Amino acid sequence: MDFSEICEVSERDDMVRLAKYCAALAGTGEMPNRRDFRAADVAWMLGRIYLIDVLDSGTDYCFRLFGIFWEKMYGSDLTGRLLSEIEATGQLTALRADFDKVVAERRPFFHPGKLVWANQMAINYERLLVPFSGDDGQVSLIMVALGCDVSLDDLVYYRGKGGPPRLVLD
Repeated sequence: MDFSEICEVSERDDMVRLAKYCAALAGTGEMPNRRDFRAADVAWMLGRIYLIDVLDSGTDYCFRLFGIFWEKMYGSDLTGRLLSEIEATGQLTALRADFDKVVAERRPFFHPGKLVWANQMAINYERLLVPFSGDDGQVSLIMVALGCDVSLDDLVYYRGKGGPPRLVLD
């Protein structure tokens, strides 16, 4: 799995470090195996990561781990929840397309962009989605990481002023 472009384009040391970690896990394989991933190995990113189980070859997704950064940004912990049930409430509907793309193309995706709140407060971010295979070689887990310079207290404040942000791609 090739992370070289991500390492060249990213402006954040933490995201480059995470990409290199995933590349090392993949070795010469198509993608890293989920059994090789250890959350403790990426402790510096843990609050800004969420893990998604891929169910039935991508017909649905379940939030396995939802970091504190994401919880504060969206106002709730989505651990254990299905994407389909969250989408039914009209929330996070744009995520399915990203997850489906990762499953179909079996490669990481890197997106710089902005977090934009209803009050027009905006913060630059970098987002990395990485597929992990199960023992059958199929994508069974997606790791999503966000790199940005905003504190948890600021996230709570901004959400209180304008609800959860929109992720806007550059």
